[in-house]
Amino acid sequence: MELEELTYQPPKEWRESIKLLSLYPPIPRNTKKVDFDIYDFEMLFNDIKTNELIRTGQTIGCFYIESPGMRSLLRKLDVHDFEMLTAASSIIRPGVAESGMMQEFIARHKDPAKRKYFIPEMQKVLSETYGVMIYQEDVIKVAHHVAGLTLEESDLLRRAMSGKLRSHTTMQKLTENYFSSCKRKGLTDKQAGELWRQIESFAGYAFCKAHSASFALLSYQVAFLKSHYPAEFMANVLSNGGGFYSAAVYIWECKRLGLKVLLPSINKSNYEYTGRDDEIQIGLMAIKNLSYNSCQKIVNERKRDGEYYSLADFLIRTKLGFEETSILIKCGAMGCLKKTRPELLRLLDIYIHKRKILIENYDDLFLREAFLLENEVRTNLNFSVEEICKAEYQAFDYMVTRHPLYFYKVETEKSDVVKAKDLEKYRGRNVKLIGWYMTSKRIKTRKGEIMKFLSLEDRTGTFEAVIFPREYEKFAEQTISMGPYVVVGKVDKSDAANVVVSSLSILSFASVKAAEQKDSVDNKYFGDVEKVSEEDFMLLEGIDKEKLRLAYAS
Repeated sequence: MELEELTYQPPKEWRESIKLLSLYPPIPRNTKKVDFDIYDFEMLFNDIKTNELIRTGQTIGCFYIESPGMRSLLRKLDVHDFEMLTAASSIIRPGVAESGMMQEFIARHKDPAKRKYFIPEMQKVLSETYGVMIYQEDVIKVAHHVAGLTLEESDLLRRAMSGKLRSHTTMQKLTENYFSSCKRKGLTDKQAGELWRQIESFAGYAFCKAHSASFALLSYQVAFLKSHYPAEFMANVLSNGGGFYSAAVYIWECKRLGLKVLLPSINKSNYEYTGRDDEIQIGLMAIKNLSYNSCQKIVNERKRDGEYYSLADFLIRTKLGFEETSILIKCGAMGCLKKTRPELLRLLDIYIHKRKILIENYDDLFLREAFLLENEVRTNLNFSVEEICKAEYQAFDYMVTRHPLYFYKVETEKSDVVKAKDLEKYRGRNVKLIGWYMTSKRIKTRKGEIMKFLSLEDRTGTFEAVIFPREYEKFAEQTISMGPYVVVGKVDKSDAANVVVSSLSILSFASVKAAEQKDSVDNKYFGDVEKVSEEDFMLLEGIDKEKLRLAYAS
């Protein structure tokens, strides 16, 4: 079915129930600044861009549907409507997933020939879910209509299986009643036992359908926002601390979406991240060692008296100290002052040593002019790309200017290395990829063996390295690191974003370490070890108070 042909009609009672509206006032709609109503379900569920984003699993940042497992499930089920997303929101839960019924549901969804009912009565009550129990209500339906328990007994059984009844005596009695009732209904011991196994799996906790639907609705709403307003949406994801992933993952998801990510700026950034059109401005909150009060001081002072014109102007107005100001310089937040970071670091050292000069010669009339000294301190040298990225990582815990894999270009650009974006071409084939760590999950199989899922990314996309127990025994130690990983394995036929690992190794950090160990004698590094020269201080002393005053004169 083509997505363009989809037409979803919300249940009539959703739109026309007068009783519901009288009992519960409608949610206030504020659409003055936007051209859509996020509660217009008919619009929402039929939006082509939103359905395509969900179907392809491009849902990083979207509530409940952004985990690697959920994104893989969306692709496997080809989810492109509300009903199927509701089902997916439930089968991802442990109660369904760990029982094996999630895989059974996927298989039956893809192949109608596999929709077989080992008890004929199950087709009547579970046709919507292909005979697989995925909601808590399904337990009641099956226990009542198939096993023959009363509705009260069926609900007690559901509650017991979800862990809400702790009494051993009650559970024993329910078990006896169940098997006795199955016998009266004419079920074989095998049928009753298999049905009990499926019901018992819900002890791991499954959703009721209303719960799943409410999650699916919210997922649809945020997917719509990501589809149509990616910059604004991702900025708010970052401002709210993200969800399943670190901030680094969301930053590079922004770049994969074609958004321009701007470094923090003392003249442009607010406290939080902001997004508009195709740009995201990193907020001052991203700078780890910059206090909340200092962030607010920078923003409020700028709002009150305008943008900062020079380093001296910034220091006088904000009264920030050496440490916080040097962090701002190194991470690029003072790039708006049109001076290199080494120049600003030299000036900062002078100003901190001679702060009295700033105080004695400051006047509000001088704000529009550059401090004379800042026109005198010059250098042709600047931070290298390696130094810039190192400073960004120290400040934000992520890099902006370059992806970490940029420093492994020699390895990543080799002809035998496949890009994540091209995995679709390699279904069922062996490939070699290089990926940076996003997140990971270690689980126990039904046999009690350990396996691991490594979520990785390169500069083109993301993929999942699936490490089964036998391979995990070999490579467990390597999976503790952040990578970058060299992954060799077979691309999953059902989901090209999954690679079943046969070999795993880690690239050397030698090139990065070499960059970090640069010294000032290289004449290329202006980090913590860089100090101003005596000539710089002499230059300062040569500027008398009158010249300083005139430097600010309009």
